[in-house]
Amino acid sequence: MPYEFVLQSPEKVEIRYEIAGLGSRALAAVLDDLLVLTIIGVVAALLALLEETTQAISSLYTLIGEGWLIAGLIFFAYILWFAYYIVFEIFWSGQTPAKRAFGLRVMMLNGAPVTPTAILIRELVRLVDAFPICIMGYNVAGVLAFFNPYGQRLGDMLAGTFVIKERRTPAPTLEQLRATSDAPHPLESYLPPLLALSPSEYRALRAFLDRRDQLTAGARAQLATEIYRRLAAAGILPDPPPAAMEGLLEAVAARYARERGRLE
Repeated sequence: MPYEFVLQSPEKVEIRYEIAGLGSRALAAVLDDLLVLTIIGVVAALLALLEETTQAISSLYTLIGEGWLIAGLIFFAYILWFAYYIVFEIFWSGQTPAKRAFGLRVMMLNGAPVTPTAILIRELVRLVDAFPICIMGYNVAGVLAFFNPYGQRLGDMLAGTFVIKERRTPAPTLEQLRATSDAPHPLESYLPPLLALSPSEYRALRAFLDRRDQLTAGARAQLATEIYRRLAAAGILPDPPPAAMEGLLEAVAARYARERGRLE
């Protein structure tokens, strides 16, 4: 199983996602299932304190017998199990409490946020993935994810999703943002007075500058050259480059961010 999943944007910028490992996913699943069991226990304890509930259970016991009553309670527990994952992953954009704690997130294979339909498909297949032990088992899921190139269990395959490990970086301070917005880049003198850069071009340029350290040397140089040629053809950069190409690309991004306030 590869460690990274690579997508290429329309601007030919590579976006890399770190695929979540089986160990972190297994720990998250165990923690989530323990939380589900805790919720079921708390609900059962609260219901047991209500006289009407005990009377209703006694009536059901007399009416349908012990076997059907136990089956009904198990079915109710499974409904809560499914609801836990579905509700959290829909409203938390692919995360449950345990996934959030371990920095994991469910995403679509095209890099888009996971959709409610995909979550429903993914979670309704959870019972098969957890076979034969079901809760806190995940035997089938572990085997499939181990051999799948993107770490997908059966539910992921059917829903078109996979689980990534989010990179957690500290947010910049106000002082850092102010320094970025106020200080001109040393190579800005090579830029024209009017910077005719579109927002989409800036986003592509910003994506390259932010992720260039993750690229191989060859891919980094090739992508920098392609972006530079596009900007040079638009009259934004001089051709041939009078200085290092990446430095001039940094100057364009710095000037655009300072003038238009786009620091994303």
